[in-house]
Amino acid sequence: MLVESRLDGWEAQWDRLVDTAPTPSPFMRSWWLIGAGGSRPLFVLVVDGDRLLGGLPLEETNRLGLQRLRMMTGGQLCPDHMDLLVAPGEEDTTVATIKAWLHRPGARLLDLEGVVAHSRLIEALPGPVRRQPFAVAPWGPLPHDSNAYLAALPSALRRKVRKATEHLTAQGATHRTHRGPAAVSSLDTLRQLHEAQWGPRSNFLPNFERFAAGCRLGAEADEVAVHELATDDVVISSVVTFEVARRVSLYQSARLTDPSWRDTTTVLLAAIITDACDRGFTEVDFLRGEEQYKYRFAPNQRELARLLAATGALGRAALATKSMQSTARGAAERSVSTARTLRARFKH
Repeated sequence: MLVESRLDGWEAQWDRLVDTAPTPSPFMRSWWLIGAGGSRPLFVLVVDGDRLLGGLPLEETNRLGLQRLRMMTGGQLCPDHMDLLVAPGEEDTTVATIKAWLHRPGARLLDLEGVVAHSRLIEALPGPVRRQPFAVAPWGPLPHDSNAYLAALPSALRRKVRKATEHLTAQGATHRTHRGPAAVSSLDTLRQLHEAQWGPRSNFLPNFERFAAGCRLGAEADEVAVHELATDDVVISSVVTFEVARRVSLYQSARLTDPSWRDTTTVLLAAIITDACDRGFTEVDFLRGEEQYKYRFAPNQRELARLLAATGALGRAALATKSMQSTARGAAERSVSTARTLRARFKH
């Protein structure tokens, strides 16, 4: 086993393991982890000579004698579908090797967010492991015929897309796609739109440079595309997508807030998915988040979990504190949700 701060020499094999994962996640790609990774990355690699059997991408912080581990690029960059990578037939070896490393003496806290449901990673963690519901990720299968996909959308959404497309076309707006160096250049426009739309409320902008660094490497691998709706001189809406293993994942978007350009993102999403169908992609992934617009385009969902575990007295004490905080936060969120539901009922 190797524990490295870099993937030097293992990138190609690592990405092949991503391709064979149950849900190939762009956030497990080497270009994303290398570009967007934090200041103390740990690639836990299970190897047999020059063959990579599996791996786990983590980030480390140390405070007051306690090692804290989380999934690499976790936090505000919001990765999801994170998991243990395993070569076919090497599941037991990989789990056992990483388990031995995680159970070694010392105090540590593991807080792993965005993990795919039913991941075997839970078997490698020191017990007792606390598994909490974390988020859901809407997704949908794509047919080869984009017309068939559009025909299957809810009728209200089809009408909305058609009318908004007609309006935007009359205003001279068109859909364009940037790849390679052009995709990297267009990230500046995305940043400007996002800042104008969200300002200081944005959790994304403080991490923009890490995001852009990952996209630069992803564009070199031709797995990042930026889609825009634009007139000749004005970008109205922008969406960054990741294209990994014949899946298109919709990561970040921004748009002009002028009411005359309403519904632009809806039109752009339809155009992106149409393009993916026509190019033979098999799935659209809206990534984590329960925004209702996602379900109108993609009715299925995957569950994501948060796994909490610890070793040593200090680690277990930190785990207990974090669990209480999580329980209190969940209760507060449920109270807010209930209040919103009641207000909505009284309005009617």
